[in-house]
Amino acid sequence: MNTENINMQAKADSPEMLEEYNGSYSKKVHRIGRATMAIALILSFLPVLFLYFVMGYRVPISTYINVIFALTALCIGMWITEPLIWYPILGAAPTYMAYLSGNVKNIRVPVARSVMKKYGEHSDSPRGQVLATFSVAISVFVNLFILAIIVFTGSYFVPLLPQIVLTALSYVVPALIGALIWFRIEESGWLKTMIWAIPSVVIYIAIHVINIEALSDIGEAISIAVTILIGYVTFKTKKDDDPEPMAETK
Repeated sequence: MNTENINMQAKADSPEMLEEYNGSYSKKVHRIGRATMAIALILSFLPVLFLYFVMGYRVPISTYINVIFALTALCIGMWITEPLIWYPILGAAPTYMAYLSGNVKNIRVPVARSVMKKYGEHSDSPRGQVLATFSVAISVFVNLFILAIIVFTGSYFVPLLPQIVLTALSYVVPALIGALIWFRIEESGWLKTMIWAIPSVVIYIAIHVINIEALSDIGEAISIAVTILIGYVTFKTKKDDDPEPMAETK
């Protein structure tokens, strides 16, 4: 680590920086994040309003209500559990940005995780938050640029790709998840990493081997809840095992 990085790290860990990060910065992040999410929520209804009032495509109000209840029943678990999964990895500002732009687990999380790992930072530090925020922001611009090219030229470009490339595209998300798991293995080792897989393995066996159909709808939620519990117990155990810092002597 060179002198510049050492000075940056010392400044990032200073009491003044931590106080500003936990105070005014965090408050501004949540205020702006909530406002942009609220605006996005309103704008998401524009296509429906256009079809209803401009194009005249109308259905009974009961149909809209039924669709709302159906989507809520289908996605309520994901709406609750996914932010709980990714917030500890991304932090506040990148989480708002990631959910506003989409592609959270297959683009935003791997990018932010890779950048923080390169510089040895975590999302709970001011420097880690800056790194995660910039990495997610850059990934959004790059993603939009590539998406625009694909949208305008995809119908001509995709058929030119060989079949082996098209087949490989279905393995992109598993490869990214595997990269995240490998980051964890490098930090904590195989044994400690595999502990986190126990809830998912147990739920999978219960559903597909023992055939407990009742778990098919709530298995993911149970797995996440148990994983959070294991994480909390691990955190408390590690905290209790750490020696108390010695008081400074003047």
